[in-house]
Amino acid sequence: MAKLTLKSKFVHILLFLFIGLFVGLALSYAAHMPNKVLFAIVGGLGFPFVLLLVKDLRRFLMIGAILLIPIHLDVNFMHSFERQAGASTAGITMSDIFVLGLLLIWLIEIASRDRPYTVFFARVALPAILYFEAAALTMLWAPRLDLAFMEIFRMLKVLLLFFMLINHIRDEEDLRIVVWALIGTLAIEGLISGLQILKGGRLGLEFLGEAPPDPDGDGSLWRVMGTLGHPNKLATYIESLVLLCLSAFLVEKKKMLRFTAIAVFGLSLIILIMTGTRGAWIGFIMAFAVFLFFALRNRHIDMKMIIKPAITAVLLMALVVVAFSDMLTERIFGDDYGSAASRIPMFQIALNVIAAHPIGGVGINNYQVNMREFNDSVRAMRYTTIPRPVHNMYLLVAGETGFVGFSMMMLMLFSFIATLLKTVSSPSPLIALTSISILGGLTAFCVHGMVDKHPPGGYAPFYAMMAIAVSAYLIDRRRRARS
Repeated sequence: MAKLTLKSKFVHILLFLFIGLFVGLALSYAAHMPNKVLFAIVGGLGFPFVLLLVKDLRRFLMIGAILLIPIHLDVNFMHSFERQAGASTAGITMSDIFVLGLLLIWLIEIASRDRPYTVFFARVALPAILYFEAAALTMLWAPRLDLAFMEIFRMLKVLLLFFMLINHIRDEEDLRIVVWALIGTLAIEGLISGLQILKGGRLGLEFLGEAPPDPDGDGSLWRVMGTLGHPNKLATYIESLVLLCLSAFLVEKKKMLRFTAIAVFGLSLIILIMTGTRGAWIGFIMAFAVFLFFALRNRHIDMKMIIKPAITAVLLMALVVVAFSDMLTERIFGDDYGSAASRIPMFQIALNVIAAHPIGGVGINNYQVNMREFNDSVRAMRYTTIPRPVHNMYLLVAGETGFVGFSMMMLMLFSFIATLLKTVSSPSPLIALTSISILGGLTAFCVHGMVDKHPPGGYAPFYAMMAIAVSAYLIDRRRRARS
């Protein structure tokens, strides 16, 4: 028996030596690789060991999938360096790895349990799938199949994220964890953007998603972008999620959590201003109005609970506006070098594209390819080129996927809103305020979409918000059934 034990220890020592040798050689080899590949290899080597230390693997993977959404730590197998509105790469991100982990856990539960937790929720999922199918169908006639494939691949990944989240957010504690994970992403983006403000430019974090330096010079360095690659993308991200900070501030009992929530809210407001995105500023104002309207209407929530924090939030917003009044004045009344005026010929080109391809559009992610063929605008003659797609997500979707895809997108949006409206009056403060925050964020997203190009199809935060809305509805329904 002693010999067997000694032999077993010897085998274990050899095994650890082999693993150490393998890891050492892999890191030495990876040290000469680009940053993204190096981080991917190190993360891949360390991932199994981290999982062994985690007590609740399902929640750990869920948090990781959310926290890594805005961090573009990825390995891509396709690239495009053109200015199309949709995806410019196709690859696997760290967030995708966590989503695949959630998928594996879910499949194991289905195979091993008599009554596994499975959710489809056709009211929202079916329009989302139909929108995806309408977009995928346009690959049959898209001029550039590579561009279409990259966007469809991204849409497929965010659909998987949606289904995994609705099947893993199972109770109010799961919902609370996901909300705080999203607040965590705002804190990360706020800190990185704050460092960009202090430095007066980029930080060299291209491997995390920060745009590389412009060789021709950047006339708007003060417009921060975080790791989203563009100020408008960061603004869209913040306006959609920042109200979750207010809901956490109202729901949490611990002072430290309440202080963290309001601190991230204030930081996010500063960063939102520093993006210089006027459409997002308007969207946020609309979102805050929606938040107050539905929060005050909820008879299960004490009005005193809302009024004081609302006044605090308004005072905080006023303080931020005063502190950054110069930036606001410059962006609103200063010279925008024709940026706003160029929207009009963009809209005219989009209407021409839609008139020429009303049913199926020109192909997903292919608007940029041949939009100049439809430029018959006299107003556009003052511009040498119109290099960017139309800054209106509704016209962009209609132009790329036609009436069919546009109808499916609108059906998905209406189903999303209808689901939220059923839980904004929930007796559970967590469910109600989370739903109200998501409804406000969706309002900002849709309003901002009138002057910017961010369709929901491949946008992961949108599908995360939609998953939260569905999960909150299902949790509230079970809660009401029990009571």
